[in-house]
Amino acid sequence: MRTFLLADLSLMALLAGCGTDPFESSPEAVASVAQVLDTRLTCNVPFNDAPPATLNAGLIASQVTSVVGLSDTMGGIGVKLELVNNQYPTQYVNVVESRSAAGAGWQTSYIVGDWPGGVNPIVFNQAAGNSLGGQWGYTNSYAATASAIHALDWNPLVSDHLMGALPPITFSPCSGTGYVFDDGQAHITGTLLGTSAGSVIQWTHAYSLRARMAQTWPWVRAEQALYLQKSVAAMGDLRIYLKKGSTVHGPIRPVNRFTIPDADCNPNYPGSGCNAFGYNYAILVWNIFGTDVGILIRNLEAGISLNMEETTYCQDATDLTCGNINFHVWSDLQSQNISAGMVRTVSQDYVIGTLPQLAAMGYTIY
Repeated sequence: MRTFLLADLSLMALLAGCGTDPFESSPEAVASVAQVLDTRLTCNVPFNDAPPATLNAGLIASQVTSVVGLSDTMGGIGVKLELVNNQYPTQYVNVVESRSAAGAGWQTSYIVGDWPGGVNPIVFNQAAGNSLGGQWGYTNSYAATASAIHALDWNPLVSDHLMGALPPITFSPCSGTGYVFDDGQAHITGTLLGTSAGSVIQWTHAYSLRARMAQTWPWVRAEQALYLQKSVAAMGDLRIYLKKGSTVHGPIRPVNRFTIPDADCNPNYPGSGCNAFGYNYAILVWNIFGTDVGILIRNLEAGISLNMEETTYCQDATDLTCGNINFHVWSDLQSQNISAGMVRTVSQDYVIGTLPQLAAMGYTIY
């Protein structure tokens, strides 16, 4: 088996709705109280470049291994989520689309709704952006173990663009533009969970926001998104199952145009796109060298978006390397009475195992 070494220690979507918030503040999700504002900034990275994984962590479960990788110069955005069938221990399959990771990858974003008479909703990525002049991102220092990566300092959260503005209005700290209301820091924590069918891996992806000033907004929506490689989805026959009450929708094969029953789907989206509320969980399934491996994402009551983009990165809709698939989990963040220095944490668990193992936990695809 592989030994995991750390390379460095140092939207138009859902805007309304309610439900049980899967992104509750969690003291366990934050490893340390950071004191330093790190303003080291990387500019002018070409839009379609894939930032390398400079920080890596991994866990070996009974049937599956998983490795995650973050970019320390691109806001701590995830650029690697590898799945390994332990019968083929040298074959690592990265499901994440890391090109243009400042607006893709595996990351947390949030949207601030301004008051009447203000500007369009303001979109913030995870201390990074790619809407003006190329990708940009802030560098942080990290404390890490073999199975966890925690940012030590805070980064400025500079806005990326105004949602729905025509003509488009975009920002970048590299050009001295953008709104800044909060600072942020990233955390990834891995845990092995036991089931009657063997152990599985749980990655907890957390991102904390610290208010620079007192704030009150009509609404603030947060989301965590997994941007997935379309070519890998095709090779691994990616299927998505969505559980709502006693009903399971799926298999949905998002590498092709799709719809979801009872969802708000946009036929004019450049590929396919659906928004929906009220799901209990989703299971994303790839066939990894003969074994179906699932990523379980729970607590989706506040909403999801699932999009298949055909012509991102290039213009040939039939070329699997052009597009991507992105799965977003939405939440309402506290928008009233935010005091200066208040920390809010967006946190979501991703459980990785075989389908019998996930079924042993009570999560099935039927």
